[in-house]
Amino acid sequence: MTWVTWRQHRLEGAWALALTALLAACIGYVAYVVWKAASDCGGGAEVGLCLPDNLSGQVAQWIVKFDLFQYGLVVLPALAGAFIGAPLVAREIENGTQHLAWTQGVTRLRWLSVKLVLVFVPLLLAAALVGCLEIVLINVQGANANRWAFFDQQAPVTVAATFFALALGVAAGAVVRRSIPAMAATLIGFVVVRILLGVLARPNYMPPVRFVSHDLSTFGGNPTGWFVDSGNFYDSAGHLLSTGGPSPGMGPAFSYYVQNYQPADRFWVFQSIESAILSGLAILLLGFAIYWVTRRT
Repeated sequence: MTWVTWRQHRLEGAWALALTALLAACIGYVAYVVWKAASDCGGGAEVGLCLPDNLSGQVAQWIVKFDLFQYGLVVLPALAGAFIGAPLVAREIENGTQHLAWTQGVTRLRWLSVKLVLVFVPLLLAAALVGCLEIVLINVQGANANRWAFFDQQAPVTVAATFFALALGVAAGAVVRRSIPAMAATLIGFVVVRILLGVLARPNYMPPVRFVSHDLSTFGGNPTGWFVDSGNFYDSAGHLLSTGGPSPGMGPAFSYYVQNYQPADRFWVFQSIESAILSGLAILLLGFAIYWVTRRT
């Protein structure tokens, strides 16, 4: 089974290895250039503001311009689920090749388990590698780097998102039994779940802290925090004047503004919560897929 699985998925493995190596090289290179230039930037700054003008800095600027290592870490889990997870079972059932294994003394559970282990483990390790490199890249930017802006690109969320996408693909493939529809269902399902988590659930993992100030010069508050709303401006009587920023001509009517935010020290707690949610969903999906293959297919 190990040799057969390798033969079936070696092309996907080669593509995954190439993309992982490309992402890791981009992230590692930019992190190195930023680290080397940190002394010239007052100990660190944002990536785009702390790159030298020499050849190495220009290459790093080109990489940052295309945001390959930013968008790639968000898109690749979905692609892994659609192009590797979905056909894992669906392609076998669609072509009828699973009967070759099942009639040779290989149980359905062993057939599926070998596939899952040999495909999932290398991809999850790759997701962990690029997610950890992203953490290094943010660390070298200095103490004021805002991790919340790159929440989905850091480990352990990258690992959990990849795990969820692959499990969703396997479950969809087991039920749909056709590769192309299963791939489409995986992409749609992954995007919907990630949007729901990011927009509705994530801001409420913990109650936000209320930031109140009477001084407009402090507008924006802690640069390393995550503001979960646009803020409201009030007069001295507590009446709402403006939302999202001071309106023209507000003048002396303005008294104070209120904005809810998640402080920087909650970042890793939020990472752990979202990773646990995605991993829990992935385990449920895998359990469902195993049941469907062993009992219903």
